[in-house]
Amino acid sequence: MTKLIGPTLAAALLLPSLAFANTVAVDGGEAHRSAETPWGGSQRVEGRLGMLVGGSDVGDADGFAMGVSAGIGYRVGDVTLRGLLDYYRIGDGGDEAQDRRGRSTRLGGALRYSFARASDDNGSGSGAAVDFWGEVGLGYEHAAWRQGGVLDRPSGELAVGFEIDAQGKERSPGRRRHIGYFMAFRTLIGEGPEMDGPPVCGGPCTKATKPSRLDTSMFFELGVHWGR
Repeated sequence: MTKLIGPTLAAALLLPSLAFANTVAVDGGEAHRSAETPWGGSQRVEGRLGMLVGGSDVGDADGFAMGVSAGIGYRVGDVTLRGLLDYYRIGDGGDEAQDRRGRSTRLGGALRYSFARASDDNGSGSGAAVDFWGEVGLGYEHAAWRQGGVLDRPSGELAVGFEIDAQGKERSPGRRRHIGYFMAFRTLIGEGPEMDGPPVCGGPCTKATKPSRLDTSMFFELGVHWGR
């Protein structure tokens, strides 16, 4: 499942970001590259709520997964420091003979950088903005199986996405209210439990090996954000 979802969603998010990588602003009919972010060099606090859809991977248990996400961040210019909370399903796919099911809770932090942006000021000090960003982070995951047993482990995160803001008027220097929605593709990477058994060939190969202990969970995330 994760192998099918990953390339499709990555392409869907990366293609529009490439199109906006050289965003221009139009002033008096002459186009030029904007030297400012949609929020200038201002600071802001933001909250997020989202839904996760994709595939979870814990050892040899991988399958379709859904969950929820939440975050709070503090942004200065193009850089945002965020705290994260994710809660999602883990376990086997519905077409597998085994029926291992559980839930995973992940707490973490991430550093986000806005690499492309465009804004539209309507002349009253408010307007809309589109922001494309990349993110790296670290977290700690607690997986609990319904039949019994837990797995605790650190994990890394890679993400790309974009968001749209509706921005209010600036009510204090460098601050304005904002609300909008976002879409992202997130990959969580952790070390899986060691698997028993001799080395094998899962397909055509020149040398048998044990299964990789690198677990990769991939999620499409969409939701809303707000703050000031």
